[in-house]
Amino acid sequence: MKGVLVFKVKVLIAALIVVAALAVMVLLQGAATVGASEPSPSASPTVTADQAPEPASAAQVRSALKAKRRAVAARKALSRVRACFRARSPIRVYPAPQLAATAQEWGKAQRRWTWQTKDWGAKVKAGIAKMRHPGGGGAARWWPAARWCAWPEHLKGWFCYVVWRESSARAHAVNSSSGCYGLLQLHPCHWASKGRAWISDVLNQLRLGWQLYRQYGPSPWALT
Repeated sequence: MKGVLVFKVKVLIAALIVVAALAVMVLLQGAATVGASEPSPSASPTVTADQAPEPASAAQVRSALKAKRRAVAARKALSRVRACFRARSPIRVYPAPQLAATAQEWGKAQRRWTWQTKDWGAKVKAGIAKMRHPGGGGAARWWPAARWCAWPEHLKGWFCYVVWRESSARAHAVNSSSGCYGLLQLHPCHWASKGRAWISDVLNQLRLGWQLYRQYGPSPWALT
């Protein structure tokens, strides 16, 4: 009886060993299958077309070209100011990229044009301010302002003579008897309707003086 019991125990142990071995094999096979389905970490990523430089949109190009036109206008104004002072023209406007250029290139160009417009605009304002308040003495200091107001170069000598003769080159000189005002001693009949504040601006004086010269020549100043 004891021998039969021992035999049954041995059979049971053998069965358990077989079941455990089968379980281990199943687990190993599943791990191998999972590993085969995953990509190799050493594989190189594929380069796609999405990584190519982005082309500029039509809207971006239009916006950039508007900025360029503003820069061109600012350069033209500064060139005119510098010509009045007989100074060199500013640098050229930043060149435009090709229409098919990237968004990055068009963005860079637009930033440059915006900067040029701001820089040149500030220099135009400074130049005009210097025309209004040139400092120093003598009639010739007002010639850049006269050139800005369209007086031609060949009249410089005549202009300086009249300015000195009429007002001693004082922008706000007033004739107490006639009311004539400014560098060119313009009679109130030509500017009273606009007011004293208007004629006190030296550029308005010079524009009006040039208008009178074009209409009447030197006769309004009664030169002998």
